[in-house]
Amino acid sequence: MTENKIRGVHLKIVISTAAVLAALVLTMQLISHARQLQVLKTELAEVNHIRYGLLNTDEWAYQMATILSIKIVEFKLTPQSREVVLQNLESVLNLMIDEVEVMMFERTSGKLTGMKRFLAGFAINFDELRDSIPSYANTLLLELSNPENKEVMQQFLLDKLGEITASTYNLDPMDPLHAVMERYNCSSKAQCKELLSKLIKVKEEGINYRLILILALVSAVFMLNLIARQKLSKPQSALLILASLSLLLGGITTPMIDLEAKIDLLSLKLMGEDVIFQNNIIFFQSKSITDVVRILIEEGSLPMIFVGVLVFTFSIIFPLSKLISSLLYAYGSGKIRENWLIRFFVIKSGKWSMADVLVVAIFMAYIGFDGIISNQLDILSESAKPVEIFTTNGTGLLGGFYLFLLFCISSLLLSEILTRKT
Repeated sequence: MTENKIRGVHLKIVISTAAVLAALVLTMQLISHARQLQVLKTELAEVNHIRYGLLNTDEWAYQMATILSIKIVEFKLTPQSREVVLQNLESVLNLMIDEVEVMMFERTSGKLTGMKRFLAGFAINFDELRDSIPSYANTLLLELSNPENKEVMQQFLLDKLGEITASTYNLDPMDPLHAVMERYNCSSKAQCKELLSKLIKVKEEGINYRLILILALVSAVFMLNLIARQKLSKPQSALLILASLSLLLGGITTPMIDLEAKIDLLSLKLMGEDVIFQNNIIFFQSKSITDVVRILIEEGSLPMIFVGVLVFTFSIIFPLSKLISSLLYAYGSGKIRENWLIRFFVIKSGKWSMADVLVVAIFMAYIGFDGIISNQLDILSESAKPVEIFTTNGTGLLGGFYLFLLFCISSLLLSEILTRKT
């Protein structure tokens, strides 16, 4: 090998080393930020959950009380309603006079005799009272229209409404919501939503920036070391393996997919006023491969444990074994390279590896869940014609999927490189 070629190889190793170290550091940061983002998204989904909104008695009581308060304050007599109120007042006054007349008759008929009973009959002239009922009703109606009396009546009705609202409360446990609000020192759900949304936006920007850098750095390392025809040195092989390791670590520990279904807006008219519920989460999950393995094993049933072990074996143990075997193959002597287990992982494991199958399975699950959730939300929107409903399917692939996908590609390249260029 000429001196220029040696210098070129050394330069490649220096650049590749810097790129791989940067990729590993960024991967560690990405894992940390992705975990924090996962927690933030889960807690925002908890705050926005439908059980604290559309299905919450307290929310309905609050909105109903608001509408009724508006109607009480806006109450005024129109010409049409005035006639109705007058008729009702006259009916009430007639009924009261009839009751008084009966009561007076009962009291005088048993205790008074002779002239006293005759004089008692003239003490109150009920016929004159009945003739004066329209005048009394008008007077009462004028008093009701008096601003001071109107304010007293409104306050009385608002107080009664407050008592009724206070006696209406939600039976569902609110502890998870209160725990989130306490954790972030929020005085209300709205404040908590705003704060969590801002934190999520900042985290997502940082994660996307690091993800792009990692993918670019790893791709650059592979391209830089594969463009030459000469065989790879041991340090070059090790750097390629470490670059693949950074992809694997990020792929298995960061969430691959978000599954979310929510009602963006539900709006209906009640007594001429809008009743509105926004951002009600029906379902949310954000999981990585390691999360799935843990959940399956913790579930406890034998079939779930078996599936969890399979996922753990083919998505974590198998790829790690392949990378370790590749490193031993690159640095090992003839005996190590001839070892059947190492040769299996380095050369022959491609057709047995389930990594690519797992990526396809996740992608198909994304397509399936995306279609199912969208279909069910469309049905919900169409089945509530009197109610205006806007639904959203928030299902989406995350950085973990792309990292794992690129690892699968780099793993296949490694097998080809190590057998041909070392």
